Amino acid sequence: MKELYYLHRIVILCLCFILTLKAQPSPESKFIFRVSQKNLQKNVRELVKLGNRLGGTISGDKSAQYIFKKFKSFGFKPIIISDPKKLVYSNESWQLKVVQPKRLGGLIQHEWLAGYSPSGRKDSAHLTFVGSIEDIDTRRINGGAVLMDRNPSEKMYTEIADAGASCIICYQSDFQNAHSAWAVITSLEETNQNKIPLFNISNNSGRVLLEELEKGTQIVVKFSAKTQIRRMNPKTVIAELKGKTDEYYIVCAHGDSDSGGPGADDNASGVSAVLEIARVLKTMVKNKQLGLPEKSIKFIVWGTEEHSSSSFVKRNMNNLEKIAGVINIDQVGYGKPRRCIYFEGNDIPHNYELLKCMEQTGEDYAGKKGFWRESTTAPYQGGTDTFAFLPENMNNIDKPDIEIPSVTIFVSAWNEPKSMRQTPGWFSKAWKGHPDSVNINYSPYYHSSLDIPALTTDKQPANMVWGVNVAGISLIRLLWQ
Repeated sequence: MKELYYLHRIVILCLCFILTLKAQPSPESKFIFRVSQKNLQKNVRELVKLGNRLGGTISGDKSAQYIFKKFKSFGFKPIIISDPKKLVYSNESWQLKVVQPKRLGGLIQHEWLAGYSPSGRKDSAHLTFVGSIEDIDTRRINGGAVLMDRNPSEKMYTEIADAGASCIICYQSDFQNAHSAWAVITSLEETNQNKIPLFNISNNSGRVLLEELEKGTQIVVKFSAKTQIRRMNPKTVIAELKGKTDEYYIVCAHGDSDSGGPGADDNASGVSAVLEIARVLKTMVKNKQLGLPEKSIKFIVWGTEEHSSSSFVKRNMNNLEKIAGVINIDQVGYGKPRRCIYFEGNDIPHNYELLKCMEQTGEDYAGKKGFWRESTTAPYQGGTDTFAFLPENMNNIDKPDIEIPSVTIFVSAWNEPKSMRQTPGWFSKAWKGHPDSVNINYSPYYHSSLDIPALTTDKQPANMVWGVNVAGISLIRLLWQ
């Protein structure tokens, strides 16, 4: 009887032990628990305070130092890389105001100076509308300011400047779904030879100015611009979580506001997400909630979007085969109308396994409390850091045999909703739309003067948490299971 008693006790203890093991949170649950929405929002706010963070500018260098210190505080030994010099601009200050008639004095708000605008002394000028090259009349615009309802071509800009105009004021009448109170930020030709500044204003302001001019109202504006355009070195920050081999995944985001605006969503949100993924994974390894990853992870914040990532590829041309994959995070701060997270690049065959892992993560968590309602893979849209790792660029650097899986996680793209044809053979169970197409979320504040925390990342802070969770969970599945 005593033997049966002890055997019974042993069985009970074993069952209790097994049940305890089952009750232990999984690594994925532990990761999710540690992600801090507060951290994500704070990082975005701090980065935006620094300025537009263009690579090679003072605000860009300050941003690199901020990111460096953050990585260091997590326990990494980060490095700052000086990328090759490129022509960069910084808009230090500007003014644009209607001074006559006085009733329009407060009309222009949230204006922004276009990229690569030259400096211009404080001046007053009569305003004239120019709708086409045929409207350019030296007698009318010499010494004056020109209003346009679209961004000028290089040819039109040159002709207006050569006709003696002192500045151009531009609004984008063709963006019907865009927020009417902001300025879409445009850029002049990337040169230090542009002759006159170009100011971007909102659709509301532009339409009122045009209506007044058509009624015969004499409008005088006062303006000034102080900028710097010079060749400088963007700064890229790298922190590495060492794994069992020297193969590595890259988790990255571009650190600049590539439009030259505040750039809360594009792309302080992506930078903040990279920092949070690095913090949580480093903490979990330190606390032995995770062992060493099967491969290393390099967390990278590029100084300038495609320039810095392309420079990284060139610097590592002889060791590109060590890159197991690239997870790029771009615009995870704000998106409408769907509560959806996207994984870009399913039209590139060698992205298959990495994307399938993310697609599965998206499906597993879709609809759960605190997570996305939908998720889907999508074809490559272009215009982000992953270009440097794609087949086209491998061909450009004479490395056609190198295949690096490269995907981008995002919540929105562009400033108007778009629909893309889905790549044949791809369809996520977490996608509620038509199986043959992908409706891409948009942000009305994309590349605008109002891409600020209050209207993007603080308005939909859960989006950044989504970006962190889907990337972190996928990395755990790839490197720890």
